[in-house]
Amino acid sequence: MRTGLGGSQSYGPHAMTGRKLLHYALLLGAQTACAAVVLANIHAGFRLLIENIGAHNAAKPGSLIPIVSAAALGQACYWYRLRNVPVPASYRNIPLGHLLAFASRLGFIFGGALFSVYFLRHAPELALAPLAIAWRGAVLIAILFSLYCYTLELERLGGALQLPPKL
Repeated sequence: MRTGLGGSQSYGPHAMTGRKLLHYALLLGAQTACAAVVLANIHAGFRLLIENIGAHNAAKPGSLIPIVSAAALGQACYWYRLRNVPVPASYRNIPLGHLLAFASRLGFIFGGALFSVYFLRHAPELALAPLAIAWRGAVLIAILFSLYCYTLELERLGGALQLPPKL
């Protein structure tokens, strides 16, 4: 159907929904990739602690770059999506909604694990370098907040999939 404004074309309400759904899926995919980077770093931190129990485990200077970059990109995608792209609510799938809500809860459990790794890795340094620990703590809080936002996104999508269809 053609509109009277400069010859631009409109493809009806379903085309807009399809584009927004694709946009939402791309943003969620990017957030998922970022969360995977964070979770991989949590796993690597646990392995380092387990394999070197009792040894000082100093982080390499560049080891924070991937996790901080992933957290920042995940935050950019989350806040952009929150402001500009609605959660798709035209589709109903209760089992998938339950799985996404469950995954969101599990995601934050892994965030708690990240705090454990941080605490176990840096507890001996607390008395030695409080300023160094303060900036590391700020980075930890930022990463945990990024993971929280991702799990909140999964919970929102899971809830939307479980809602009764609009009449």
